[in-house]
Amino acid sequence: MGDSKNLGDHVIEGHDYDGIQELNNPLPAWWLGIFWATCLFGLAYYIYYELAGGPTLDEELQTAMSEIHAVKEEAQAANPTAAPKSDEELNALVSDPAALEKGAQVFQTNCVACHGAKGEGTIGPNLTDDYWIHKKGTMSDIVSLIKTGVPDKGMPPWEAAIAAEDIEKTAAFIVSLKGTNPPNAKAPQGEQVTE
Repeated sequence: MGDSKNLGDHVIEGHDYDGIQELNNPLPAWWLGIFWATCLFGLAYYIYYELAGGPTLDEELQTAMSEIHAVKEEAQAANPTAAPKSDEELNALVSDPAALEKGAQVFQTNCVACHGAKGEGTIGPNLTDDYWIHKKGTMSDIVSLIKTGVPDKGMPPWEAAIAAEDIEKTAAFIVSLKGTNPPNAKAPQGEQVTE
């Protein structure tokens, strides 16, 4: 043991344990730079969010949701064709072969897993009878159900995934299934709706 000595580029601290000498190797400058930058960031973060009243995660979520709703409202205001159609306009789609064909395509892509290929019902209800669990089975009711879904029953809202006009065509296709009596149809559920 003794005083510090130079050993090439290293400074020996004077400690010697069983032939092992302690060297004074400073940390690399890049590592120290990252360390101090992290410390400064942590200090600034703490001051902003804890002492200066920066927004919480819930507040940031509310702000983002408000912005999304504002954009959606602007889009609806700028596009008057996005306004809800009357029952007469929707019912006219039932006699439009092109609309029914498009509705059938959307139905086959998105609805068959729960409602069956012919609307007979599997996990979801039978769409070919006069019984409805939700609402009364009118065109506007069906359009609304497709858009908003029934999350507590496992039906997701399709408004974000399917264009509004395709939802209307799908509703027209569903109305066209009424009374088709497919084989292996699910038993009636809900209340009977008579027109």
